[in-house]
Amino acid sequence: MNDWVERLRGRLDDGESVPWFDPASGGVEARSLFLLEAPGQKSMGAQAALRRTGSGIISIDNDDPTAQNCWVLRAEADLPYELSVHWNVVPWYLGTANRIAAPGRTEIQRAAPFLHEVISMLPALEVVVPMGRKAQAGWAAYQEQYAPQVHTLPTWHPSPRVFASRPAARQEILDTLRQAAKLLGST
Repeated sequence: MNDWVERLRGRLDDGESVPWFDPASGGVEARSLFLLEAPGQKSMGAQAALRRTGSGIISIDNDDPTAQNCWVLRAEADLPYELSVHWNVVPWYLGTANRIAAPGRTEIQRAAPFLHEVISMLPALEVVVPMGRKAQAGWAAYQEQYAPQVHTLPTWHPSPRVFASRPAARQEILDTLRQAAKLLGST
């Protein structure tokens, strides 16, 4: 999958930064895909134009609160990381060095063919968990066009901002992850 990221970086000629897939995740053998909206600043490595000191990968081990929430909730749901891969509807970083930006409809549509390429690398995929409204919109648009035969379990974005504004969101995400674990037979 990281060979694909390297090729994608070469195909994008306007300076966009695409982080690597986490080698500790399920990779091409993943049976579940956790889909967020776009990479965060902590997933941008030193090679990115932003010169961030993050990991350079999309990982639940990144040093940021959203990744930590994903890690804790996945562990509570007894969902083994090797069954999963995390990615984004828009695979490149959006925003500036000081502020992340959410993808709009144009970015989501531009990224759709790349999402299709990612899905095509996951032959064992059974469950997709689009996390947050932007990821859900991107996944819904993808489903309309490609109609993949997978379980879709939409839920909240796992950011601290969502947890602070919607106290029930954490439990709802946990319930969704437990449902994913059950569908995958990991519980």
